[in-house]
Amino acid sequence: LWTPQLHKTESFSLASSSRPPITVDGVGFVGNEIGAYLQRQQITLASCIDDGDEEGILAALFGSAKARDQFFEHAYGRRVTHFPRSKEPTKSENNHRLLEPPISGIDLPSLYETNEWTSLRKRGSQNMLDKDQMSYGGLTEYIAGGGSIVIPVTPDDYLFPTKLQIERAFGVEEETGTTVNIYHSGPSAIALNLHYDAWPVFVLQLEGGKEWIIQNNAFGQPKSQITQWKNVTMTEGDLLYIPKGVFHAATTAKGFSTTTHATIGLS
Repeated sequence: LWTPQLHKTESFSLASSSRPPITVDGVGFVGNEIGAYLQRQQITLASCIDDGDEEGILAALFGSAKARDQFFEHAYGRRVTHFPRSKEPTKSENNHRLLEPPISGIDLPSLYETNEWTSLRKRGSQNMLDKDQMSYGGLTEYIAGGGSIVIPVTPDDYLFPTKLQIERAFGVEEETGTTVNIYHSGPSAIALNLHYDAWPVFVLQLEGGKEWIIQNNAFGQPKSQITQWKNVTMTEGDLLYIPKGVFHAATTAKGFSTTTHATIGLS
């Protein structure tokens, strides 16, 4: 089973001599090019973006319209990219303020009541939540014991209007153009073992801290061929982009009893 300490990793660093030659406003870390094989498999979106004005929902997701536009020009479909919300641009860098993220925190009691597709996860194991067998109190005890839950946002949930807004901005089909999942985990929890997704994923940290390990070479090759891994620590408001086909896994960061993030998968 995957644990972060098993892998020798290198931290992303914009000060590194190997830094990719791109300029993206507000970016914290960027990964290596994922290569032509995976690039051909990515979903083409740049010409479909319809985020409206300077304060559209995707601008809020990235922190600013400038960061959004530069990301889609230089990084989308090419490399892992991390936007730390704590890195607020200065006036000398640009003339905009940092926008608030489109989702923050989590109303877990509401989602418990409205969502019928919540799954219980521990290191890759999966069981559907049975509300007749597990009360809300029982669910919080499960989380406190190192468990995780994954909640796919559905029409009855309070986050569904936000999901629709994001789909309209990306220019994809409403209701089915994205999968938005909420991951809520307890201490030292690992919901999913090392894996890759069959679609590009945007990760928005809602609360707490999350430690990620992400593939950084041998893209498109079997997992056994990967020799470079990168660590990313996310805190509230951070955004992480992981292209389709890139191996990754995550665990609750040290010092946090719970952590929550949302994944936006472009299906």
